[in-house]
Amino acid sequence: MHERRLDTEETYLKAFASMRNNYYTLQDQEWHGINTFCCGGFIILGSNPFWFLITNVLTVGPFALFIWSTWNDDIINVALRVGAAVIYLVAQYGLLRAGMMDPGIIPRNTTGRVPVVPIDDYDVDGTPLTFCETCKIFRPRRAKHCRYCDNCVERFDHHCPWVGTCIGARNYKYFILFLFSITILSVYLLAINIFLIVQTHNNCDDWKEVIQKRLVCVAMAAYTFLVFLAVANLAFYHLQLIVSNQTTNEQMKETWATRRNPYDNGCYRNFCSILFSKTPESHLTNRTIYMEEDIESSDGNSGPATRTRMYQVVDDH
Repeated sequence: MHERRLDTEETYLKAFASMRNNYYTLQDQEWHGINTFCCGGFIILGSNPFWFLITNVLTVGPFALFIWSTWNDDIINVALRVGAAVIYLVAQYGLLRAGMMDPGIIPRNTTGRVPVVPIDDYDVDGTPLTFCETCKIFRPRRAKHCRYCDNCVERFDHHCPWVGTCIGARNYKYFILFLFSITILSVYLLAINIFLIVQTHNNCDDWKEVIQKRLVCVAMAAYTFLVFLAVANLAFYHLQLIVSNQTTNEQMKETWATRRNPYDNGCYRNFCSILFSKTPESHLTNRTIYMEEDIESSDGNSGPATRTRMYQVVDDH
């Protein structure tokens, strides 16, 4: 029991091996969260799909404008365009992965019965697990109910309106990938546009004429500078969180302000566990299968007992 409490990265909601490739298959009317399912559940959008679309436009627009404006420019060689394309593709990949996947949603208890209190399950600091009145489950450690998506999310960091969904255990590293890639891309494009403006000014002393010739570059430089100011600050903030293995939710609530953070295993291990570990399995699958498996697990002593405790139900009396 003591060893199990100290295992800070273990989760109570491990999917069964037989369900690893399954996604949520219940009818829409049985889903209580604010999400949009596409392609049979392989794409899961959050509560702000419109702003997720806007973020994609704000990302692809400047890059496409840069490629178009410098396509026939002899000052910019192919290598610089290829470099910009590589950084952009990495950033776009991170954005799409973060915004179109399950962030770590924990299925609700929709049986209408009261879950058994997991009296032997405590958080790593010794406090009992929190019961969610909305989802009717005992939340795993570091999980939180998002009021925007109306779901409990494992290792909840924050709800990002620009990505359109919650940032949690499954998509946090992709969010970080997007954040740092877009920061690098903004610096990269800013430097190239400033270089083009300076080079043009060397051939023409009239700044008015320079601006007329390089109007797109001036607009791009201003835009990328503003983007850099916004995302660089956020990237540095999350870098601090990763170093100490905190979530935004924990930092804002000052959860570990007066006590040791049990999840902090040192800078190197924190980076490896958060950014380079395998993406946790999704918990979204057919609830009927879950309950059948839980019952079989309880009767036949097979399968993870922790999951049985999370979803085992008793009569209301």
